[in-house]
Amino acid sequence: WLKSCAFAWAAMVSVRAASVCFLFAVASIPGGNGQSPCWEADVEYTGTEISTRSNVKYSGACQNFCLSDTACQVYTWKSDLTCVLFSNTTGTAPLADAHSGPGACEIEVDGSGTTNPSKFFWQVMEIMRARSTKDFRLTYRAVGSGTGQKEFSQVADGDYSAALSDFGSGDIPMSSTHYNQILANGRRMVHVPFSLGAIGIFHSVLGAEVGSQGLKLSPCILARIFSGQITQWDHADIKADNPDLDVPAGTKIQVGHRRLGSSSTGGTTGYLETKCNASWTHVSTGAPMGSGSIITWPDLDNFHEVEGSPGMKALIAYTAYAIGYLDAGHGHQRAFSEVKLLNEDGTWLTSSEAIEVEDADGNNGIAAAGKAGVDSGSIPSDTTADWSSVNLYSKAGPNTWPIVLVSYIYLSKDWTMMTPGKAGILKAFVDFVTGSEGQDLLADYSFNKIPTAMNSWSNTWADVIDKPGIVTDFTFENSTDPWDGQHSDVISVKRNSYSMWKLNELSVAIESAASRLEALEASLNDYGIVPLHGSGTTNPKNMFAKAMKLMEHRARVPLLLTYRAVGSSTGQKEFVGDAASSNRSYNHFGAGDIPMDKTRYDELRARSPPEIMVHLPFALGALGIFHNIPADELGTSGELQLDACALAKIFSGVITTWDHADILAQNDGMSVPAGTEIKIGHRKLGSSSTGGLAGYLNKKCPNDWSLGTGSSLNWPNKTNFIEVQGSPGMQTHIKDVAHSLGYLDAGHGHDFGFAEVALTNKAGQTRTSKASIALGGVADAGTALVTGGDPLPAASEDWSGVNLYDMPGDNTWPIVLMSYMYVKKSQESTNPKTAAALKAFIDVILNNRDGLCEEFGFTAPSAALQTLALAAAATIVYPVGMTEFVFEDDTDALNGMKSNVISSKRHSFDDYERAVIKSNIADLQSLATSLAASSSVGPPGPPGPQGLKGLQGERGPPGSGTVSNTETDTDSGSDNTISLAMSIVALVISLISVVLGFLAFRQAGK
Repeated sequence: WLKSCAFAWAAMVSVRAASVCFLFAVASIPGGNGQSPCWEADVEYTGTEISTRSNVKYSGACQNFCLSDTACQVYTWKSDLTCVLFSNTTGTAPLADAHSGPGACEIEVDGSGTTNPSKFFWQVMEIMRARSTKDFRLTYRAVGSGTGQKEFSQVADGDYSAALSDFGSGDIPMSSTHYNQILANGRRMVHVPFSLGAIGIFHSVLGAEVGSQGLKLSPCILARIFSGQITQWDHADIKADNPDLDVPAGTKIQVGHRRLGSSSTGGTTGYLETKCNASWTHVSTGAPMGSGSIITWPDLDNFHEVEGSPGMKALIAYTAYAIGYLDAGHGHQRAFSEVKLLNEDGTWLTSSEAIEVEDADGNNGIAAAGKAGVDSGSIPSDTTADWSSVNLYSKAGPNTWPIVLVSYIYLSKDWTMMTPGKAGILKAFVDFVTGSEGQDLLADYSFNKIPTAMNSWSNTWADVIDKPGIVTDFTFENSTDPWDGQHSDVISVKRNSYSMWKLNELSVAIESAASRLEALEASLNDYGIVPLHGSGTTNPKNMFAKAMKLMEHRARVPLLLTYRAVGSSTGQKEFVGDAASSNRSYNHFGAGDIPMDKTRYDELRARSPPEIMVHLPFALGALGIFHNIPADELGTSGELQLDACALAKIFSGVITTWDHADILAQNDGMSVPAGTEIKIGHRKLGSSSTGGLAGYLNKKCPNDWSLGTGSSLNWPNKTNFIEVQGSPGMQTHIKDVAHSLGYLDAGHGHDFGFAEVALTNKAGQTRTSKASIALGGVADAGTALVTGGDPLPAASEDWSGVNLYDMPGDNTWPIVLMSYMYVKKSQESTNPKTAAALKAFIDVILNNRDGLCEEFGFTAPSAALQTLALAAAATIVYPVGMTEFVFEDDTDALNGMKSNVISSKRHSFDDYERAVIKSNIADLQSLATSLAASSSVGPPGPPGPQGLKGLQGERGPPGSGTVSNTETDTDSGSDNTISLAMSIVALVISLISVVLGFLAFRQAGK
């Protein structure tokens, strides 16, 4: 039996012999001839107990070698590897670590508990495996502090006779219930503090609705929210501390709480119970809510049960108007908005602000709480005592965070039944976690080191832990130690695995890339291209283009501003986004001559979180109805007059010919050929002009207008209805198609000299848009909107019902469109430079800098309407720390040269050349007009414009600008003068074309 050979690692093998299993402990050291193993003992298993031979006893975990009493199989060791043989001669010292066969044995240590330090634990475990020659396995199951406490205190539900895990972990002390049950079953445990962490309260209320001061919630307000007593964000008590909070009325607070026990639940409820016990009562029963890792939450429809930290993160990320508690590091990594809490010194702050500020001792707001706990004696010196009442809530200090948790490792006091290797590995793990390297790693996971006075592990190991007779003493080699560093029980920093090396290389590469990116961003502050892109209505495209070009030329930093003229409807679609863009806007702003369509507005508000937009009115324009009827076919008034109902019948296809009785009745003397079709042009894609026409006809003559409203209509499928593409297509249609009719921005129609339909306004005055504009009739419509009886919606509300159709006033034009910019209220996630460019562009447009409205044929909003637009723009929330662009109108020495200044003192040669060319063209047009007039009359011609010589007449003196008026020479003189003038004009225009071509080529090459 027992031979004269030593034993070390033992293996169990089972052999079937009838209905009896024989187990042998096999020594790993070979016999004297180097070939045969030494037999230590055999053990007979009978199905109910193990009988021993040769002075061997067994542990209770060895009772499941066979699957049944009669069908004994070769035993494959379970992953827990807890079955160990012990020698009767010592009574306590284990013979060997168990494994699945002769040779080296894998030791396993398993833990479970709080999710918060799980990544930290996993890294420590990987580092230890990579640095050791031993074959061991460390695992940690992230299930929450409550579950971790259960699995450490019990081997099965309600069975406190043993622990299921080798160690537990929690961000709260062991509950008194579990602690007392452990004691009642003859066991003891210890607490090993290893880190400090903050619990933050995070929310998903839009930053634009919160305001620049952040969301503040006092302890008692939080208690009433988490107990179900306050259920709406616009509650008066919340508004009292948050006067800028602007949420939709009645918006419910969506409260997240953990389903299973967790330290974050314990920390949050403990804080609320400590600070506001009177308000921390159940909404339905009035009973105290209590504290702990598991409590009974209100059964309300706005309370949501979540699974672990990932579930809480998902709730806050994807549920509108949510609030929940979370380890602060997790919340910061996801960039969640955080509630400001009121600390013991009366300071409102977030956990991120507390972490960033250090006191005179170098402690930030988290570490300061730990030091205060040590100084006050609230941290027990006896690690085996009941720590269930220990907390770091609301400790004093100007920047101390009020909800600080201590993270613990839970260990059994009695390790005597552990094998030498297992005891050694578990000790080494705790050594690493509480040692300098492990403590330094905590910062990578947004945790704090524990103060030195709290780091009691070395004393606990030396004086408290009951150890097995033999413990494998794993030591750490932190620098090269020849010979000793190569021992099998050394965890060496000089030893690594390829996986850990590669991960470190990737981490270094990522850090390097991040550093280079930060450096690049810093260098781009002065020279980087700043993009801003918009799309929408075609009407202001030239106005926007010039505003953008002026900003680009006047800015020191390179701006890239673009606007895509695609129509109001397309601009709205691109502003709202779709599934292909992950419901993100394709543009930074949209623009339209109609408010945002209600369906699209509702879609934005229905998203999670809701997207809030504002309408910014920036220009007013008349929509005109233009035609191509020969002047000699019109009536005695010389202009075409049509009331709203006649127009409704024409554009809905009921009236199809110009000689229809309804038209002739309104136009005395009109004489178009019988049966002449009305060639109606209508926009193919959605457009604001279509929406304006439809809205006006629907308001004025709903009984005759059957096509509804909106920027896109289902037009009649008739031969006289002609589809056109955009404003250019409508212009071509009216110009080239005889007896055509179409609708067009009035400025465009006036530029082309189109004949216009005269409409009758609400006051009964009939005139064209051109005549109305001259009388201020478009601006009057805007003023009537603001000062009228019905109040306008708030800037962020639905404006789809707002219009300027048939507004009161003697001179008012009846179809006035208001041009808007569509802008998201929250720009906090926009690139700060782009956000600054957006704010500057809004300033240029709303303040009508450089008189762009008038230059491009728009009517600037009245003072009342402009004030409304600027107030709406002021509600937009921009990124924190954004450097705004400012404008230099008058020379401001030094300041005007800063990189964020858009200066009117800075020009481009392109702008200068274009101004010169425009001036010359205007002069040439004036000259041509003068020459044409003088050729038919013959008196002295006008002097030539500045910069151009006067033309010499047939018989007049050189440069006098006169022509002969004799009977014999009039015809030839006129013909020659006109020919000469036209030749000169053609030559100059050709030269201008060459210059413009050169400029375009040069600009394209930039």
